[in-house]
Amino acid sequence: MSVTITNSGAIVLDKVVCDGYFPGHKIRVITHIHSDHLWGIEKSIRDSDLLCATPATKDLLEVMRGSYPPQIITPNYKASFSYEEDTITLFPSEHILGAAQVLVETRKGDKYFYSGDFMYEKIQAIECDILVLDATYGHPSCIRPSFSRVKDELINLVQSELENENSIIIFGFYGKLQEVMSLLHEARIEVPFINPPKVYSVSKIHEKYNVPLGEFYSSLSKIGRKILKSQQYIGFYHPSFRPRIYENSTSIHLTGWQFNIPYKKVGPKEYVVSFSGHSDFNQLIKYVKESKPKLVITDNARPGSAPRLAEEIKARLGIEAKPEPAKNTLNQKVTSY
Repeated sequence: MSVTITNSGAIVLDKVVCDGYFPGHKIRVITHIHSDHLWGIEKSIRDSDLLCATPATKDLLEVMRGSYPPQIITPNYKASFSYEEDTITLFPSEHILGAAQVLVETRKGDKYFYSGDFMYEKIQAIECDILVLDATYGHPSCIRPSFSRVKDELINLVQSELENENSIIIFGFYGKLQEVMSLLHEARIEVPFINPPKVYSVSKIHEKYNVPLGEFYSSLSKIGRKILKSQQYIGFYHPSFRPRIYENSTSIHLTGWQFNIPYKKVGPKEYVVSFSGHSDFNQLIKYVKESKPKLVITDNARPGSAPRLAEEIKARLGIEAKPEPAKNTLNQKVTSY
């Protein structure tokens, strides 16, 4: 069992386990703070000698949990460290702030690599022997426009709605919301940004790591409540949150499940925008080609198309590939991280 994905969603790379709990393994890497990569975290805290995450992920973990594990270590990207006979290195994935890919090199020289969730357009592939691959958008129909086109269209949409004197409510997951805040700030969108408390705390961590977000306020602060009542604004909310939406408000939903075109109008004042931190199908295939693995294991514990992606890798690239676990027994709800 040198490399596998368990039925509980743990990614096992020799002596290292990532993004899940696996009995007997004493080191766990947390690639980022989205919930499907924190499965079994309490058990890992109880049983592990070490937990590993980037500095930003550690800070975000404290926001999400209210604390961080006492045995956590925080190597920077590309700063290798050893555990028993393995050497571990984290690489940027550009999924959200602090998100990492994981390389484990064994004493024998084998290279095992876990992609985590990643954006191909912003990173370089790492050559390896066995690649464990995100399969969220692993179906051939999952093809999006380029990120630069989506970004430009999103900015144009926001500017158009503001010119029509609408306030805007943007729904998305932690990290993606802050990425959009930064894009709109760089585009010189000057209305204030409003964050509910947890989004506000996540935004403050982004500021700590020098991500420019513009002028933003907590929805519970005195000035935030005043803005909500009296002037134009852009609100940034997790999809689980249901803010009051006024008649002069436009809703924008960030999702990875909008394909082919940058955005679509789904209601009188409601849009879905193709904005995701995951690679699409074409990017996954290119990433595998550049990684040059002998074997690809597609992640079938999390939502996606792992069996189909494995078939396509074999057919298109001639590289051995298989989904693990063989059946997705977790039955997790599809997300759009």
